Amino acid sequence: MIKLLKIFILVIVSFCLCSCTFERGLILFNTQPVTRENALQDQKVFNEGQRVYYLFIAPKKMNNEFIRVQVFKMTDKAPWGGNEVVRTKDYRLMLDERYYHTNYFTLYEKGRYVMQVFSHDDFQHPLALNDFYVK
Repeated sequence: MIKLLKIFILVIVSFCLCSCTFERGLILFNTQPVTRENALQDQKVFNEGQRVYYLFIAPKKMNNEFIRVQVFKMTDKAPWGGNEVVRTKDYRLMLDERYYHTNYFTLYEKGRYVMQVFSHDDFQHPLALNDFYVK
């Protein structure tokens, strides 16, 4: 009985200590085009029709030259906090952009939005994820 208890505790401890972790990148939003001076200023609230500039910083150098940027809106209309995909676009990263990507988009509906960036070889686990609001 004690042997069985030790094995059970060992299995529980190994699950707690050996969990899978993914390195996450960083997404920063801004109201102005991203430059060296304002790159680390993060803004979360935007007006309708205002450009949402973003800077994606990868956790490490990307081997794949394509990324997918997806923006979806969080809605309260679904029973368990549903979401609605608003925008999905694929980008090709040049050799000097393998650590970052910057661009902008415009949204015309109020609400809470989430942006996530994927590598083209793994659409199950986002490289980075961040949320923002349009008022």
